[in-house]
Amino acid sequence: MNLPKDFIEYTRRLMGEELYAAFEKGMQEEAPVSIRLNPFKLNTAQVCVKDRETDVPWCRNAMFLKSRPNFTFDPMLHAGLYYVQEAASMFVDHVLREVVKKPVRILDLCASPGGKSTCAYAALPAGSLLFSNEPIRQRANILNENVLKFGVPDIIVTNNYARDYQQSKLQFDVILTDVPCSGEGMFRKDAGAIDDWSMKKVEECARLQREIVSDIWSCLKPGGLLIYSTCTFNAHEDEENVAWIAKELGADFIEIPTEKAWNIMGSLIDKNPVYRFVPGKTRGEGLFMAVLRKYGEPADMNEERHLKEIKAIHEKALKKLHVLSHGPLPDMMKGRQTLPDHSKALSVTADLHAYPHVEVDYQQAIAYLRTEAVTLKADASRGIVLLTYRDFPIGFAKNLGNRANNLYPQAWKIKSSHIPEDNNIVIE
Repeated sequence: MNLPKDFIEYTRRLMGEELYAAFEKGMQEEAPVSIRLNPFKLNTAQVCVKDRETDVPWCRNAMFLKSRPNFTFDPMLHAGLYYVQEAASMFVDHVLREVVKKPVRILDLCASPGGKSTCAYAALPAGSLLFSNEPIRQRANILNENVLKFGVPDIIVTNNYARDYQQSKLQFDVILTDVPCSGEGMFRKDAGAIDDWSMKKVEECARLQREIVSDIWSCLKPGGLLIYSTCTFNAHEDEENVAWIAKELGADFIEIPTEKAWNIMGSLIDKNPVYRFVPGKTRGEGLFMAVLRKYGEPADMNEERHLKEIKAIHEKALKKLHVLSHGPLPDMMKGRQTLPDHSKALSVTADLHAYPHVEVDYQQAIAYLRTEAVTLKADASRGIVLLTYRDFPIGFAKNLGNRANNLYPQAWKIKSSHIPEDNNIVIE
């Protein structure tokens, strides 16, 4: 791996020789593979994961794998039973379990592709409402797909900028800002990130990050929590920015207890409590995270008032924001027939008893996920049927008898025509 000269010089000064040597060695090693099970669709205590190595210690229902499967060709991934996520970014699970003890309204401001949002939702107390937002439309569509596959009802997916939220005057107990960064933590996985890096980009990102947090700050309630994170190593986007937020916008740092065995690093320039994942020291890619509490006292609110406010907020959001989904999307009319939206098949709350269930084998499931026509067994019900693979819903089809019309979304289909011969199944 050929790292940029300016990056090497700066990072060696920042980390010191001992840590930089460990980091440099770690960057030459193969990136670990990790997944997180969906506890709303699986009994995670009874799941057997093929090639499981060890648990991710800072996240429930997450584990490292010994090798990288061909995830694309596992129907259970497309059914939302698990999510492929880099282990360090799962640290948000531990953070939220430490600092959130009652239902909250939370915003994940820069959420695509959805790993931190779905991880955060699983860590929150029941009754919480999560707004999962992505400002870039193409990335927002990917976010929406992954949230709909996750299948839970209380995530609202939006496609807005921070200033849109500011104008909406919505208020949040917690705001997660996984801000756009120079991407140094992705060097090991993405050669393009190396080619795209420069000190100029670092400076531009640091300024943009301050602007984003400043724009959203008024949406954070007094006493509310800001979780700031990047996937980069330099202090300009990390320690310097969170120190600026605390001083200029008004917040205190919150210390999060961690285990020594996790090898999470602290600040490299000051004494503020922050959390650094450094390859060669911590198992995972590069991540920086800090938790700040906004000055002020949170308002007391009983449960009844909280539920009324959530309903009012949802109605307000529909009017003020570009909402892509809030739970499964409505049925569609095609001619005179009503067709269920695919998201209904993946929802944990949708009533699917109205549709005959038809179990398919692996080859049929892959054909379906490629949006190909599928021939079902002769005794399968005619009309709209719910296809299942290993008893888990994967989507709808219209069975005509001699063939079944495929209702899988074209935008979500598996594009590859080649199926690897093995290592396609993650959950046994």
